[in-house]
Amino acid sequence: MPDSDPTTSSRPEVTPDERSKPFFEACAAGHLLIRRCAACQAWSAPADPFCSICGGGRLEWAQASGRGTIHTFGVVHHISHPGFRDEAPYNVAVVELEEGPRLNTHIIGCANDEIRVGMPVAVDFVRTTNGVVVPKFRPVAT
Repeated sequence: MPDSDPTTSSRPEVTPDERSKPFFEACAAGHLLIRRCAACQAWSAPADPFCSICGGGRLEWAQASGRGTIHTFGVVHHISHPGFRDEAPYNVAVVELEEGPRLNTHIIGCANDEIRVGMPVAVDFVRTTNGVVVPKFRPVAT
């Protein structure tokens, strides 16, 4: 269970559940999965329970290209949890994948002041301190 006590210094960690297990297992194997509607073939974000296009409830995991662009981002200077003290300032970004869905993530491999909206990025996988592998994105040359 994630540490939700803001008075402690341990960092909150990602904890996969049954619904997200295939996503994180694929990340550990170096693959980015997102959900795709079995009815209309529209792509959805990993956490979406229903298709945002047709409302269908049969979303299946499918491999994504792992490429996208930065849709928006911010740089966090104010530490809201002591577990992030050593990382500030750090970025939080929304990457729009080539397939369409947007993922909340971090941009790695460049300084915060070099991040730009529209910057092309590709997925990279990073192991967290509790061993879960998560997708982060790094800039790529065009």
